[in-house]
Amino acid sequence: MNKKILWLFAAVALICMSLSSCIDNTDNPSGPSPVEPKSEYSIFVMSDIHVMAPQLLVQKGKAFEDYTKVDPKLLEESGEVLENVIGVVLEKKPDLVLIPGDLTKDGELVSHQLVVSLLERIRTAGITTIVIPGNHDIDNPEGVYYQGDQTRPAERTSTQQFAQLYANFGYARPETVRDPASLSFTCEPLKGLVLICLDSNLYEENRYKERGDTINQNQTAGRIREATLEWMWQQADAARAAGKQVVAMMHHNAVEHYDGQAKVQSPYVVKDYQKVAEGMMQHGIHLVLTGHQHLQDIAQYRKATEAKTDSLIDISTGATVSYPNAWRTITVNRDFTQWNVSTGYIKSIPSIADIQQECYKRSSSNITYGLAWHVNEYWPTIQSYRNVLWLLGLSNLLPDTPQKTTELLMEFLSKPFAEAYMIHNGGNENENPRSLAVIDEFEEGVKKLCLQQLKGQVAEKDLVEQATLLQGIVMKYLKPSLTSMLTDTNQASDAALSSRTNDLHAVLTIPKPTQ
Repeated sequence: MNKKILWLFAAVALICMSLSSCIDNTDNPSGPSPVEPKSEYSIFVMSDIHVMAPQLLVQKGKAFEDYTKVDPKLLEESGEVLENVIGVVLEKKPDLVLIPGDLTKDGELVSHQLVVSLLERIRTAGITTIVIPGNHDIDNPEGVYYQGDQTRPAERTSTQQFAQLYANFGYARPETVRDPASLSFTCEPLKGLVLICLDSNLYEENRYKERGDTINQNQTAGRIREATLEWMWQQADAARAAGKQVVAMMHHNAVEHYDGQAKVQSPYVVKDYQKVAEGMMQHGIHLVLTGHQHLQDIAQYRKATEAKTDSLIDISTGATVSYPNAWRTITVNRDFTQWNVSTGYIKSIPSIADIQQECYKRSSSNITYGLAWHVNEYWPTIQSYRNVLWLLGLSNLLPDTPQKTTELLMEFLSKPFAEAYMIHNGGNENENPRSLAVIDEFEEGVKKLCLQQLKGQVAEKDLVEQATLLQGIVMKYLKPSLTSMLTDTNQASDAALSSRTNDLHAVLTIPKPTQ
């Protein structure tokens, strides 16, 4: 057979593989049946892989540069990064791979198709892989082609297309049960372990200029629909009645990873998290795997009951394309009660010798844009504080626009803000020698800000006293969250419930399923 014919056969085979990933396999589900009982199982977790199809970058220029200033992930290198992680997976040969969302840059259909083609390498190696969507993945108006100074819309991915594309990655397994209200589903990838995969995204609230909105905007925040909650409780109860362990996977954090996160960074914690967490515990779910904030952190939400202290453990895994470029391996015992969690890192890819150093530099230098995003996101709340200050005769303490407020905060708080963010994302914050110093520097920055803004509003002789008083008021609200974050302590104000977990290497115990 000559070389031309060989190449023809190869091309046909590749086309067939590509097409198969876009066909609804519901009537012909593929993928292995649950892994049969073993003495222990190995689970590999990667999250927020944010793959950007290369063809989206038609021509480099201002449009793409402006985007990466706001969002400095390794987008151009995202496919290369995923190939690196897939190499690790194929070397380790785990029983199960889990990806809790944000599979693409911004939900572009071509990006999803690329992800599917790359994940096929894992599936065809006989390794079960399960995915769920993140807030970037569905019907996202921010997915575009970049061409110099201009952009044009990329084809978006609907909920139906997502389920079809990822049919081999959870949605069409033989034992899968779909939630009628969302892209949530349950499956049993390991014999005796039921995985409840939750769609926690708000894509139906995205905004589109083409539909009359003033901007294109993808919703970052998350919640679980009431109908999905009821469906989840039924699925969990049925699994427990059959003597099976139940854990969950969702994109948004199921519990706070530091005290006050649901207020300070509400888009990263699922709405009504306490109701969700306590419902999970009540129905026998004591462990959930999450992503979203690019955070390598393990948190416990604990609640005292008459009989005992119950808890829900949230294992959040960072992004492959931003610092700390981490993934996890978890060894689980036969009855799924002991979860031995370890952390691994992507150290380099062919185009970047030290990927963690590069991502640390990009993220820490991006603090202006990150802070601007938060100020805009919380501007209604900030405005309410300005109204209170007006009543106190201190109306000039905070500027009257998001841009001016960002500039003021950057002037006095950019360094501790950036360092706190990077320490938090890396995990085990309490072991970092800079953590307590950063809290002090933040407090000092607040005082200097107050001194400057009070000039001209109070008498010179009272300036320091008033600034110190105002600093105390501000830190009363901010310091508990900062301290909880940088000492890695959850529910820190309650000695009976507070906890600290090793974020990088931990042995976690959850109860046996009870009927």
